[in-house]
Amino acid sequence: MPTARNLVIAALVALAVGGGKMAYDTSNGAQWEVSPEQIAAAKAEGKIGFETAPGTVAMLPIRSETADLLPFEWALYGIGAGALAFLGLRKKKAA
Repeated sequence: MPTARNLVIAALVALAVGGGKMAYDTSNGAQWEVSPEQIAAAKAEGKIGFETAPGTVAMLPIRSETADLLPFEWALYGIGAGALAFLGLRKKKAA
């Protein structure tokens, strides 16, 4: 029974850490170099687009080059946290 309990706790920790990392990246806009919100804000100011660098204007949203790797990163964070939680919950051997 303790092994099943440890697996459930480790799975909950893994889901919490992976979901937390996903929420953090989503709230920070990690998938965008130039987000649709930035484009809309620039157009609301009367500009033709968002200025990414002096003399360079983006008129369409630009995805980050690493946006496709974000789900793997979230999974690895979760798996690592779950493994650490499972190892931390092991029964200690008597000395």
